[in-house]
Amino acid sequence: MFDVNVLLLAALAYLLALFAIAYAGERGLLPRSLTQHPIVYVLSLGVYASAFAFYGVTGLAQSYGLGYLNYYLGLSAALFLLPVIIAPLHHICKTYQLNSLADLLSFRFRSQWVGSLTTAFCSIAMWPLLAMQIQTVSDAIAMLTPENGQNSMRPVSALLFCLIISLFTILFGSRNLSSRDTHRGLVTALAFESLIKLIAFLVLGAAAVLGIFGGWDDMQNWLNTQGGVIQQLQQSSKDDYSRMMLVLFFAAALCMPHVFHMLFAENPSRKKLFTASWGLPLYLLLLSLPVLPMLWASQAIGNDGSGDYAALALLQHFDDPALSLLVFIGGISAASGAIIVATLAIASMSLNHIVLPLHSPRRKDIDIYSWLLWTRKILIFATILLGYLLYILIPERHTLSALAVIAVAGCAQFLPGLLAVMYWPDANRKGFIGGLLAGFALWVCGLFAPALGIDTPAFILALPGVEGSQSERWLAISTLSLGANMLVLIVVSLLTETSKEERSTAEACALDDLNRPGRQALNLSSAREMRSRLAEILGRAAADKEFNRALTELQLDDNETRPYALRRIRDRIEVNLSALLGPSIARRVIDRSLPYAASLMGEGEDINYIEDRLEHYQTHLTGLAADLDGLRRYHRQTLENLPTGVCALASDREILLWNKSMTAITGIPGSAIIGSSTDGLPPVWRRLLDDFIRSEDEHWSKAGIELEAQHHWLNLHKTASQMPGRDELIIVVEDITETQLLEKELAHQERLASIGRLAAGVAHEIGNPVTGIASLAQNLRYETDDPFLLESAEQIVKQTQRITSIVQSLVNFAHSGREEPTRAKEAVCIKQCIDEAIALLQLDREADQVIFLNHSPAELFVAGDQQRLMQVFINLLTNARDASPPGASIRIEGAPIDEQRAHIRVIDQGSGIDQNLIEQIFEPFFTTKEPGKGTGLGLALVYRIIDDLGGDISVESPVDVGPHPGSCFHIHLPLACQIGTGQQH
Repeated sequence: MFDVNVLLLAALAYLLALFAIAYAGERGLLPRSLTQHPIVYVLSLGVYASAFAFYGVTGLAQSYGLGYLNYYLGLSAALFLLPVIIAPLHHICKTYQLNSLADLLSFRFRSQWVGSLTTAFCSIAMWPLLAMQIQTVSDAIAMLTPENGQNSMRPVSALLFCLIISLFTILFGSRNLSSRDTHRGLVTALAFESLIKLIAFLVLGAAAVLGIFGGWDDMQNWLNTQGGVIQQLQQSSKDDYSRMMLVLFFAAALCMPHVFHMLFAENPSRKKLFTASWGLPLYLLLLSLPVLPMLWASQAIGNDGSGDYAALALLQHFDDPALSLLVFIGGISAASGAIIVATLAIASMSLNHIVLPLHSPRRKDIDIYSWLLWTRKILIFATILLGYLLYILIPERHTLSALAVIAVAGCAQFLPGLLAVMYWPDANRKGFIGGLLAGFALWVCGLFAPALGIDTPAFILALPGVEGSQSERWLAISTLSLGANMLVLIVVSLLTETSKEERSTAEACALDDLNRPGRQALNLSSAREMRSRLAEILGRAAADKEFNRALTELQLDDNETRPYALRRIRDRIEVNLSALLGPSIARRVIDRSLPYAASLMGEGEDINYIEDRLEHYQTHLTGLAADLDGLRRYHRQTLENLPTGVCALASDREILLWNKSMTAITGIPGSAIIGSSTDGLPPVWRRLLDDFIRSEDEHWSKAGIELEAQHHWLNLHKTASQMPGRDELIIVVEDITETQLLEKELAHQERLASIGRLAAGVAHEIGNPVTGIASLAQNLRYETDDPFLLESAEQIVKQTQRITSIVQSLVNFAHSGREEPTRAKEAVCIKQCIDEAIALLQLDREADQVIFLNHSPAELFVAGDQQRLMQVFINLLTNARDASPPGASIRIEGAPIDEQRAHIRVIDQGSGIDQNLIEQIFEPFFTTKEPGKGTGLGLALVYRIIDDLGGDISVESPVDVGPHPGSCFHIHLPLACQIGTGQQH
């Protein structure tokens, strides 16, 4: 026997050790390989085996024989169905940050009432379980102290235990708010308590076999003399009620708050669940092995009671302090683990679904995180205090089995709604609430109220199967309440309409579907505006923290203006707030601060969101779904790699598709523009697409735009999406600039060739008569002395010389470009060639005098022909001189632009060239000079020569502002170092 203070100090010392382990795990003082090991998580799930598994399961075995195994088989069966129940639930909870059963159900049915009712009913259902943990501790202290049998110390010891466990629960789970990371220290401490519990139970079982019977053979001999024991075990296990127990414990494994919390909230990795699917059943198997030997040993020493506390009866018989202390610590471990986790889960649900809907901090300057922490601490203390009050209010000590099955039957009422989350999209909030009220009404009247000493109502006793024994009664009421719950859920859901919001969430929770939200417009224009609106409700500090966290997780920045990006930021903030405030309050906060526009933007789904989800979901697809996803990827890749630009626009002008060719044509990457509006495009592209969309034409041919001072030609085609329920517009863009330039070049060359042939013929036909006229006029000067005739002859000679000059220009133009292709090029010094051209021009004294400035470097050599380049510069400088006023400066600049080409510029100070005439100046016989002052062949000849030398020429006008804007001719020629390459080519 122990003094009561010794036991309380032992309990306190154990809890301090447990807290030290939790603290070390939380602070990283323990190796990460240990705290993150899957076996640690498996052992932490042993919190399911509460004090009932330590003290009360022997009573269950005595009443129901082998049916006691249902207590262990319930959770094992749930883990056996891991791929179809637990794993999908884990995916939903982690995706949307749902940390409790109330979070999950309120999220699925989109109702605050669902969350509040779930929290309230779940708390009531767990009170008997909490009271049972407190009862086992107080009973253990009473039976292990000299005051055994005195009930006066039980409430006091129970109260002291409640105060101690309240303090440690606050320290374990409410020192900080964590919406995403698990409490690693708590998981490690729970694993330790599960290990202590298992060791203590196995040691006591071995002591029962060896200490009471003397060994396994002696226990078998005792059983042979007690034939009724084996027969009773077998008979009880064949009862139909035993099968119902399996259903109830299966439901408890999923719906009890502390088990749900450990399965989903404290497990960041889906892989650990697969380890738990075999590891936890093995743990429960080991824990179940000593049950029957301990029950038989207690019966062998004359303990013929209910079977509860067989462990304590054996300790009284052994009177071994060490064994008693070990078993007592094991019992404390089982009770404390269940109370800590269950209280944390209930307090979190109560905060999110009862306190916050009724009262939330309104002041902007309040620290919402500190307020939530203190509120949670108060709720933890209140929850444990309510469990203690129920322990006091129970008029007589019920068997542990009775308290356990009351709690299990109450929590089982959530099983229909939980299954509907994944498997029945047509279930709605009205059906769930109706079913929950019906089931809980029967549970309260038939099980909970009688536990408090209230008489069972007559209508309950009139139900079929209720008139039997006590054990048959609670199983019958459990069956009827669960059946009524399911029936009302089904009938009401079928008779009432499921809201569009519920259907959308049902798709998000369905096993074979992905969430397909509609594209909705936000009443804001930028991500920064989101931050300021959140601050109006959450306060500046909380708004900044949640906003920055969402941006970090999505890898976005606060400069975002794309509608798609803004929707993703909004959704991520709502998900993160769901973990802190619950999904209902989080949705209310987001709807108030970041509301959607009144209507959907068209009728299409958010195709970019679906694509993103499919990319992340790829590894989870199997069978036909994987094949369809592979087909989708094939078509998507084909569309991306088309040589023609393709973009898809929604009815609100949001860009849904922008393939690689569109990126090449526009220079705008798809990652930067997809999800934004056409208003986010550069002005030239925005105007083009907007005009084309508004146009009634389905095809535009050779639409022209200016990009980087260059003209581009495009063909555009559009068509509406033919898919039902979609209103997108598909636009195809072809860049035909190169083709158009080639066509123009070919047409130009053809015109030049035709004109050249004509010029050659005209020159030949005119040349001979002109030569004869010139000869006759010259002879006339020697045949007469008449001054009038001599003057006339002189004029005739001058005019024939002018005709000869024009004819020579025609001949030169006709012959240009006809040199042999194999004619070798030479290295020509640009500076020297330009200097010679300037020297020749300066010989003409009658022309206006200008200043020629040759700024070409002496080391600049190009591949060409000295004489032909001389002709080019004489023509260009002559035109520049004629266009410039007297005394003006004409600059010639040359420089290499890379390792292959040189750039030469001829800049005058003339009046410039009319923009409408620029494209015609290189045409033959086109001139801007006065009649009689130019043939219009000079620039055409220049163009032909430059083209023959492998270069190109263009004109820029004007080049300056003011009265003399001037023009600039740009010439690009291959450098002399390319001569060898050009000859080889």
